[in-house]
Amino acid sequence: MIGKARLRIGAFLMALADVLFPARCSSCGRPAPYASNLLCRECRAAIGPLGDHCDRCSGVETADGCGFCGNRRFYPIRHIAAVEYDGPVEKALHGLKFSGRRRLHLPLAELLLASITKAACEVDVVTAVPMNRAKKWKRGYNQSELIARHMARELGRPFVPLLKENPRSRTQRKLHIRERFLNVLGRYRAINRAAALGKRVLLIDDVLTTGATINECARVLAEGGAAGVISATVARAGIKKLEIL
Repeated sequence: MIGKARLRIGAFLMALADVLFPARCSSCGRPAPYASNLLCRECRAAIGPLGDHCDRCSGVETADGCGFCGNRRFYPIRHIAAVEYDGPVEKALHGLKFSGRRRLHLPLAELLLASITKAACEVDVVTAVPMNRAKKWKRGYNQSELIARHMARELGRPFVPLLKENPRSRTQRKLHIRERFLNVLGRYRAINRAAALGKRVLLIDDVLTTGATINECARVLAEGGAAGVISATVARAGIKKLEIL
């Protein structure tokens, strides 16, 4: 009876929120119920699975093999990307990162959780690509950490900050491929080493573009004593064949 009462109260509060704080879908702009977390049912249904991809890194495979992880040292044991960075997912991630629409981390985390569950990856601890204090203060949160904390709760594993971004780090967003790989060198350092020692770590970020950030974070964790790093992102964006640096 108590459980049913709680469900009724929850449904009432959701309905009240829809009246007092009407929301719109981050993708199509249509009215969306509070329970949708800013991504309506129609736009969720339009999100398709990742296309042909490398089983190791989720990169695009060609007749010559994977041009993403095949020609460089790739530190994660495996990388999982849930969907392509386009359509509703691109708009939702943009809203989460740049428009303060914090609740969008929930549907995005569910997309990633489905892919990780399907991959049946065994992990001991969950962490996120960090954000330095100045950037986090400006944005109000680290979107990758929000997703990672939700993942940890759903997977029944602890979330532990294992990395720290050094201050005054230059953003990756507008850099070219080669500049991205050079820019991340020495950008992160390991913290809470005891929590990662001998453990399989699930490392969460929002979007995989060149993989420079994920690769550097995985390297730092591996050198800090992690038994292995499985990285995961909600989306895969514009992966190109990389030249050997």
